[in-house]
Amino acid sequence: MSILRKELKQLLNDKAALLSTLLLPFISTMILGFALANTFGSQAELDNVSIAIVESSGLDEDISVALDELAVDEELLRQTAVPDSLFANIDEEIGVDYFSDSEEFIEEDYTAVIAIPAAYRYNVWLEQFGIESEREAEPFDVLLNSEQPREAIIVETMLNSYLEQVYVHAVLDEEEERSQNFGEVVVQGESPITSFEYYTYGMGVVYVFFTAGLMANFAFSEKKKKVYGRLLLANIQPVSYLFAKFVTSFFIVLLQLMVLFALSMLIFQLTVSQWGSFLAVIVVLCLSVASVASLLVAVTFRANSEKAANVFMLLIVSVLAFLGGSFFPTSDLSPVLAEIGRFTPNGHALQALIQSGQGATIGDVTGSLFYLSGFAVMLFVIAWIVFPSKGGTVK
Repeated sequence: MSILRKELKQLLNDKAALLSTLLLPFISTMILGFALANTFGSQAELDNVSIAIVESSGLDEDISVALDELAVDEELLRQTAVPDSLFANIDEEIGVDYFSDSEEFIEEDYTAVIAIPAAYRYNVWLEQFGIESEREAEPFDVLLNSEQPREAIIVETMLNSYLEQVYVHAVLDEEEERSQNFGEVVVQGESPITSFEYYTYGMGVVYVFFTAGLMANFAFSEKKKKVYGRLLLANIQPVSYLFAKFVTSFFIVLLQLMVLFALSMLIFQLTVSQWGSFLAVIVVLCLSVASVASLLVAVTFRANSEKAANVFMLLIVSVLAFLGGSFFPTSDLSPVLAEIGRFTPNGHALQALIQSGQGATIGDVTGSLFYLSGFAVMLFVIAWIVFPSKGGTVK
């Protein structure tokens, strides 16, 4: 406990370093979020957007049923069919494929999959033409592909805008105006995220690893100032000192992430749909970073040089950030890089945070939790083995 109190006092004394450590992730998020906002939205190529429509009955079949029961012209039914009237005007720019609910297809090949409930078009026509009915149009479901975040935003925005126009231009009953209810887009699964949300997570998982290098440098500075030697003379065990660095690193990166997420929620309206899994990912990420810090401390003490920590901060963290997708989604550059990035600790943490923020449960991110936990245990064991059992000297 005395070592931990010493660590806390040292950190509080160096207020400039503490503030920069806590605020730099948010500053980087703000810069990248504004600078690269368009890359997550309007500038995506329409040629890359594809939509699959799954339906229990086709448009022609629904029109045939409506013609038998409603006194409405066939052409008017086609012009007011939801959502078919939208796709009739954009099928040359966006690929649209129709499937029956009994057909099989690969969902990952499409930017969005739209599932139209049975009798949806018919119920919408009843409401559009002011025909009283006890049935209401059940909303159709939209499953967006998180591997295509920019294109998915286009589809979601397009559908919402289309439905708003349908509301405005609906054919109202001549005798009594009434509000129309055609259902709404219900997004299932992983929805696309904004640039600010993406870089909040991306910068968070990068800067915590920078912090690991800084903690190793602080530890070596203590060794050069003979602080570590005096601790050994006071009968403090080397492993206790290493564990104190582990605990201190854990709480520093935890505080760093808390500040980043709190500011992003306040200023960028970052939302978290599943707090349980989100907090679990944060905890195991902090444990992983603390283990990295412990290993760097052990290596710097063993090598009697801070070069290892500097190389880690200047080179290795940058490579991890690139492969893990912290600067931009690597899937946009190369599927191979995206696969490699999934094996990096920051890549695992980034994907798990995004998924948790969008509603994934602990069960959905179990793989990442086990990976990061195992990573933390393995590195701390290596650090314990590498760390000198005696104080050593500074040349």
